[in-house]
Amino acid sequence: MYHRFCLLLSILVPLLTSGQSANFVPCSEISPELRFPCKCALGPVEKQLDGNPSLSVNCDNTVFPYDAFVLPYGAPVTNFSQKWAGYQSLPNQLFASSLPLRSIDLSGNSLRKLTERMLQAVSTSLTELKLAENLLGDTLNPIFSTSEFRGLKNMRLLDLQGNGIKAIEEGIFEGCDSLEELYLDKNEFITVPSTSLNGPKALKVLSLSNNNIDSIKLKSFTSQSSLEMVDLNNNLISSIESGAFSNLQKIRVLRLSRNRLAKFNSDIFYGAENLVRLDLSENFIIDFPTIALKGFDNLRQLNLSSNLIQNLDNNNLVYLSNLYDLDLSRNNLANIVPGTFLGLKQLKKLDLSVNSLRTVEDDAFEGLDNLEHLNLKDNNILLIPASALGRLPRLTSLQMDYNRIAALSGDILRSVADKVTHLVISTNVVRELPGTTFQYFKNLISLDLRRNLIVNLNSDSFVGLEETLQGLYLSQNRIMSLSGNTLALRKLQKLDLSDNHLTELPGTSFNLLYSLKNLNLSHNIHLTNIHDNLLHELVKLEVLDVSYCGLKAISSELFLKSNSLKEVYLNHNSLSEIVDNLFVNMPNLTVIDLSYNNISSIKQSAFAFIMNIKVLNLRGNQLTSFKGEYFNTGTSLEILDISENQLSYLFPSSFRIHPRLKKILAGKNKFNFFPAELIANLQFLEYIDLSFNELKTIDELDFARLPRLRSLVLRNNSLETLSEMAFHNSTQLQILDLSNNKLERLGERTFEGLIRLKNLNLENNNLVDLPENVFERARLQMLENINLSKNKFDIPPLKALQKQYFFLDSVDLSHNNIVDIPPEDGIMVNIKKLDLSYNPLSQQAVDNIFSEPKTVRVLNLAGTGTSEVSRLETPFLKKLNLSNNNISSLMDKTFERTTLLEDLDLSGNELFSISGYSSIWRFLRDLKSLNISNNPIEFISSDDFTGLSKLRHFSLHSLSECTKIEKSAFKSVGNLVALDVYDYPKLGYLDVNGLLQNMPLLEKLNIETKDAAIGKDQLQSVLHPRLKELGISGGRLRSVSSGTFSGIKGSDIIIRLTNTSVTSLPPALFFPLPRSSKATLDVTGNQLTTLGTQLLATLEDRRGDLKVIGLETNPVVCDCNSRALRRWLSSHMATVRCVGPPYLAGKLLVEIGDDELTCDPNKMISPTTTKSTTLTGSTRLQKKTTEPEIIWSMPVTEKQQPKIKTASTGQSTLNNDDTLIIGIVGGVVAFIAILIIVICIIRLRMSSNQYRGPVSAGSIVAPGMIGSGSSCACSIKGAPQGSASATALYAIPPSYAATLPHKVPVHQGAIRVPTYSTMGRGPYYQQSNVQPYFIAAYPSDEKIYR
Repeated sequence: MYHRFCLLLSILVPLLTSGQSANFVPCSEISPELRFPCKCALGPVEKQLDGNPSLSVNCDNTVFPYDAFVLPYGAPVTNFSQKWAGYQSLPNQLFASSLPLRSIDLSGNSLRKLTERMLQAVSTSLTELKLAENLLGDTLNPIFSTSEFRGLKNMRLLDLQGNGIKAIEEGIFEGCDSLEELYLDKNEFITVPSTSLNGPKALKVLSLSNNNIDSIKLKSFTSQSSLEMVDLNNNLISSIESGAFSNLQKIRVLRLSRNRLAKFNSDIFYGAENLVRLDLSENFIIDFPTIALKGFDNLRQLNLSSNLIQNLDNNNLVYLSNLYDLDLSRNNLANIVPGTFLGLKQLKKLDLSVNSLRTVEDDAFEGLDNLEHLNLKDNNILLIPASALGRLPRLTSLQMDYNRIAALSGDILRSVADKVTHLVISTNVVRELPGTTFQYFKNLISLDLRRNLIVNLNSDSFVGLEETLQGLYLSQNRIMSLSGNTLALRKLQKLDLSDNHLTELPGTSFNLLYSLKNLNLSHNIHLTNIHDNLLHELVKLEVLDVSYCGLKAISSELFLKSNSLKEVYLNHNSLSEIVDNLFVNMPNLTVIDLSYNNISSIKQSAFAFIMNIKVLNLRGNQLTSFKGEYFNTGTSLEILDISENQLSYLFPSSFRIHPRLKKILAGKNKFNFFPAELIANLQFLEYIDLSFNELKTIDELDFARLPRLRSLVLRNNSLETLSEMAFHNSTQLQILDLSNNKLERLGERTFEGLIRLKNLNLENNNLVDLPENVFERARLQMLENINLSKNKFDIPPLKALQKQYFFLDSVDLSHNNIVDIPPEDGIMVNIKKLDLSYNPLSQQAVDNIFSEPKTVRVLNLAGTGTSEVSRLETPFLKKLNLSNNNISSLMDKTFERTTLLEDLDLSGNELFSISGYSSIWRFLRDLKSLNISNNPIEFISSDDFTGLSKLRHFSLHSLSECTKIEKSAFKSVGNLVALDVYDYPKLGYLDVNGLLQNMPLLEKLNIETKDAAIGKDQLQSVLHPRLKELGISGGRLRSVSSGTFSGIKGSDIIIRLTNTSVTSLPPALFFPLPRSSKATLDVTGNQLTTLGTQLLATLEDRRGDLKVIGLETNPVVCDCNSRALRRWLSSHMATVRCVGPPYLAGKLLVEIGDDELTCDPNKMISPTTTKSTTLTGSTRLQKKTTEPEIIWSMPVTEKQQPKIKTASTGQSTLNNDDTLIIGIVGGVVAFIAILIIVICIIRLRMSSNQYRGPVSAGSIVAPGMIGSGSSCACSIKGAPQGSASATALYAIPPSYAATLPHKVPVHQGAIRVPTYSTMGRGPYYQQSNVQPYFIAAYPSDEKIYR
């Protein structure tokens, strides 16, 4: 067999190897001897393999019968991978086939030990052994011990990541003389395993990231003098002893990011002076570690990002003259002192992003003669620092996104034009690109102008870039059209015009983009048509994205010349039909996405001659049929998505023409049967989703004999019966989801012929029992996880489950009617995860559970009604959920044997005191998560949590009887990363600042305040770059300072301001947050009556990056102050309802017109009708109001509404005569007012003092209005002197003043009174010859934090 196998390989060598390794293909296509559902790849021919090519075999997620002979004996298999296959021991057949294995990857299995002497069969050839994400540390012995690594003298790499190992036996690696790389990440080490590393002398890479190491002791690496890279990222290291890195003369890379380092001694890195790369990011460093870095003559890369550094000068960097890469991003730098970088002559890359620079001095970068990459992202810089950048002669990449740059021109950019190849100015406030803006650029390859305010795109703007520019990014601007000549960027390969306001594209728009490969026009919702010849000149186009537009039809001419096209995205449009030959003769096309249109018809041969198609997405349409005749020839289709349509039947030819289908998604249709012949011949099928249909039965052989089928999803149908042969011999079926159906019973042979069921989900059916032999090993070899929750079990089906006792890992029997659990020994043996929550268990049953499943790791008994917890006889237990029971106290002996417990949930019980529980915590030294919320605990003292030093997640909210929490209550849990302390109705005071001291690692905090105001001072200790979630609540809270969030610099942030008495949010609330951060603000349950215009302007400025939720739970008052909010809501949320005034209560704010949103009490009488008094005949008096359009430019002060006196009876006392007199007087007053306004306008037009030049922040005045120095002393009624006259309608932030149009022309002709609107909103732009009024206001005196 060996010679025949090698002969077959030698025939295929010329076909599959031509100097490069072949891609993975089904093994049977390489050799008929490889008859198993794996992928194989041939490598180069090797002499040591008798002139045969090496063979790599990938059997990930693949299982074999125990008696199967997997690989041909002696086959030249050098690399073998079988991850996530459920192995609990090393596979015998792999090591008994005399294979020349060099690399073995068995990661993601359930290996708890290594079979003795198994690895000796490959000891001479094995060079890489990967055993990550197994269970090698899941034992009572805290020290991992094995002799299987000894003697693997050629092994160079060993991966033991994610095994839960706490310590390693000394001498475990003896004999591993060639070991160079050792990966011990994601384990439970508390110290560097120094003595365990004494064996291998050639070790170069040691990775210990994501452990619990809190310090590095003296001579931790003394036995490993050959180390070149040490990774200690994401530990708890707060101290490093002097000499810890001694004897590491060869070390080049040291990673210490995401620890607790704050200060450094001068000799902290003694012995590691030859470092080339040092990573100290995401620590708590306040001062630059100048002295500690003094001895690094060879340091090339230094990362200090995400720290708390505030100052930087030349003295800090004087010893780092050979530095190439310096990262200082996400610190608190406010300025760059001139001369800071004078000594960094070799520096090539400098990252100063997400700081607070604002301005850059002319000589800030002096000395950086070799700098090539400069990142100034998100610093609130207003102008491009041309002079400073002009002193960087080698600058090739400049990144200035997320700043406030308003103007670009050729002169401004000239200083950087010579060398720059990549320019990023996205997310600024650029409104226009003047002609020849980039004329001086000679080498620009990529230009990023995304998320600005550009309205018009003129080809003249890109003069000078015709022969260099390859990438142009203009998404999320306001471009309405392409004007000027056709874009003539002949080298352009990628053009992104997505998310603009394009309405039409002329057919010649891209005719001169000869090299274009990627065109993105998505999210232009007004683009309803594409010209037939738009793409005809783009002969090299490979990717086209026109998704999320308004397309209603596409002509068959569009892709006529697009032979190079590989991917087409037309999803989320309004297409109703796919016409004949739309996709025809496109040999390179691999992806077509037509999802979420209104397609109800696909014409014959719509997809003609597209043999290489891989993905077709038709999800979310109106299809009632899907035929194979749409394709006139066989395809290579692998993924087909026809879900969320109206399909009730499929033709026999539907899938036959796609023999290589791997994935079929057909959920959310109307199928009531699914014939077996549809998929019977699909030998490569791996995944089927038929969820949310109307299937009532699965017939015999419907999903049988599919050799590669791994996942079958049938949830949310109406299944009542399953044929006993439905899945017969689909040997690779491992995930079967039958949840949310109507099954009442299962046949004994239902799972016959299956090898391994990794997940069997039977949740929410009508099962009352399981056949005793349904999981018989002769029928089903392995069952690992089963979900039987929400059924009708009165007695747990333990006898059926016992058949799989050796493999069964997880059993979920929650939400049933189980009362008793028998006390028999061994009835639940070997179960690792057991969920019996929300069953009416008897106390005896609970006691039986606590004493019986000795090997259980996760136990959930929530909501079972238990009132006491006896001694737990579960020594392996790591997670215990006892929430929502009646437990009032715990005994000291309860956790004596559960010393490995890591997660304990006691929430929702009757615990009234935890004083003295330190005697319990002493048994739980490894506890990482504790929840005691919703208990009637009365008092929390400083000693209540002594012994919980490893606790990382702590929740103690909703303590209804708590009256006191001591300031030092959390002194023993300084390693917390998540803390919930809120909802204490009886607590008089909570010292927020005191409680949060000494918890610098917090990443998630939800806390209640009893103060009336909250600011930065109370939260100072947790406002750092690692904070991801901050929640503040408290009914007494009425005010939030603008600087409350100052210091948070994470890239993704969740802020909760919930259940307070706050009525308004400060306009500058989000100013301290980096503009580049993705932020979510939850304002649920407050007393907000509206959102101020300044705050809305901020939300608009951060469009897409700042999201507000929960506003609908606030008492929004729909008056004149809510006009701007109404406009903003229309594109963000539509569920906000009014609580006042009474006549608008209950209405959706977005459905109310501006005329109804008024602060005039006279208009608050009726929402729809206007009462008028008849004087004589048909004569009526109608009150006319004229309101100029006003746009406020500065923050607004609250205006007191005048009190209206009304008669006690509520009836009007005015008669007709009174009304007539009032009308006459009102008419006279109105006439005088109009006359004064006309005189003012005439005098202004006669004046030569017309406005010219840009508008300055804080004094924005439109032509025709009264500006500074005007002789016309007009005022608006009710305005206090020296202040704004009324509440702002829609504010313009001060920093945006410079982005307004440079010159506003004066329109001649009759004066027209505009209707109310706001800047940038619909009604304003729909009116011609209407100019807005800008009212100048004094700037707010509120402090600005950054």
